Amino acid sequence: MNNPNEKIILNIKPRPSETLSIVIPKDTLESLKEIANNQDMSLEALLKFYIGKGLRQDLAKLASDSEIVTYHH
Repeated sequence: MNNPNEKIILNIKPRPSETLSIVIPKDTLESLKEIANNQDMSLEALLKFYIGKGLRQDLAKLASDSEIVTYHH
């Protein structure tokens, strides 16, 4: 069951990585830092979490769109 007081631990398998530099508005960065602090996460971990979540959603949508197209042939 979901316990709001339970900490979520992400077990991320090491994979080859690259460093990326992006420009983020200062107010957005401050908001991200505040959220990371409130979630007891590093800023880097929060950004990876957000990217992973969005990527999984988009990949799932892309896969379902591909299945729909396949059935129309």
